[in-house]
Amino acid sequence: MELNAPAPVDNDGRDVIERAGIESSRLAHTIAEANAVYEIPRTAEAINSNGYMRVALQFPDELLADSSLVSSELQLQAPNARFFTLADTSYGSCCVDEVAAEHYSADLVVHYGRTCLSLTTRIPVLYVFGHEPIDIDDCATRVLAAVGSGANILLLSDVAYMHGIEDIASALRKGGNGGKDGDVAGGSVVASRITSADCVYKPGGESTDIQAGRSWELPDGQAIGDYTILYIGQESLTLTNVLLTQRSQAVYSYDPHTRVLREEGAKANRHLGRRYYMVQQAKDADVVGIVVGTLAATRYLRVVEALKALLRQAQRKFYVFVVGKLNVAKLANFPEIDAFVLIACPENTLVDSREYFKPIVTPYELHLAITRSKEWTGDYITDFRDLLDELEDSPVLPDEEGEINDDTPHYSMITGKLKQQRRYADARQIAAESDSRSVVAAANKSTAIAQYLGSAGAEYLLNRSFRGLGHDEDGKGGSENEQSPPMLAVEGRSGIARGYDNEPHTFQ
Repeated sequence: MELNAPAPVDNDGRDVIERAGIESSRLAHTIAEANAVYEIPRTAEAINSNGYMRVALQFPDELLADSSLVSSELQLQAPNARFFTLADTSYGSCCVDEVAAEHYSADLVVHYGRTCLSLTTRIPVLYVFGHEPIDIDDCATRVLAAVGSGANILLLSDVAYMHGIEDIASALRKGGNGGKDGDVAGGSVVASRITSADCVYKPGGESTDIQAGRSWELPDGQAIGDYTILYIGQESLTLTNVLLTQRSQAVYSYDPHTRVLREEGAKANRHLGRRYYMVQQAKDADVVGIVVGTLAATRYLRVVEALKALLRQAQRKFYVFVVGKLNVAKLANFPEIDAFVLIACPENTLVDSREYFKPIVTPYELHLAITRSKEWTGDYITDFRDLLDELEDSPVLPDEEGEINDDTPHYSMITGKLKQQRRYADARQIAAESDSRSVVAAANKSTAIAQYLGSAGAEYLLNRSFRGLGHDEDGKGGSENEQSPPMLAVEGRSGIARGYDNEPHTFQ
């Protein structure tokens, strides 16, 4: 069908069905490739040795084409277990979808592809990163030509290239092509590691040596500021987190697909400038929406409670939302919210909210915005677990009674004017101190006063010209405080839009 042709009235949906979907790349075309890329023997051994019977295989959209081959081969190597594939996750594909796995009573989740490395809270998980090809010699040669042979280098990589990180470190120590050990003088090369990739992580078990994310050990007397970071992988949220959180001498990224090495300094400055602007927007917010963007990362409930206590102490109104994957339409349903704070894994917590109607900040940014005694030193935290202790221990303002008594307006860098912060009392305190007659005050045209347990949503509703059926005070019912009597429900139209039942049928 041509694009400029008129759309048929009786479209049966064939065009939608035949429309090409999202393309999924295949990393394995044979059983041998699947065993190597997806580490099927290691996965089957972990399943058989631990006696898992119901195993969920979680694939991201880009690797879903290989799911059938991997599942069939795992069934042959682990015949006592039953396998099912998870796709279209509840939140980001980098997080383990414990919610969907629990729906099928899974006792193990095997997570494939790129991951944020967040540890689970209820179900054991085994990470399989995959093995994407990388030219070790080309990478080492380009890096040494850019940073010099005597530089301190810290190696970080996307999970798909972790299999070659030690080989890259060895090549850098040898000085590139044809070098020997000891050729590089004065420089130190440190390779990061992922402890959660070695075995099955069991929540609440004996995996005390497993920690979330990447880790490294620097020589004594050295700090991250003494090193140049080399990131192996394509541009991704992982690279963005490295740029924001690690204050190193410089950050270089090497793309194994294009074999391009580039410095990432300017990009980090743009990211930080954009995030600082959102901190200023959150500082002006009177009503904050706490959006839960993960149900898998450990200690997320403690962060929710810590943020609620922080906002309650600052006398700001807050609401808690669980909306699944974020999009503009979902959050636009709550226009009374001035700013949202997203609790998610380190890779999904940074949302570019330029398309959204209200800003979306991280827990660290909200902490900066609310706590007046805290200033931004340039350090940045994306993992809320690193911020949890500070959130629970630090008050908004030092006060003997734990309350904010300073009503001095602050200068808004967004509007360029003085901003008087609104104070919302705790709903629980109002309910305890007020009786049933004084909790709700009548609202009418003359006063427009309402007290719905400190409800920002109710105040927003009262300021709207239309507040729903049965709430228009137009005076037709008699006195000013009376409303129009309700109407009886009547049967409406039936059928479909192209021809209702009460219309003549023009199409057969």
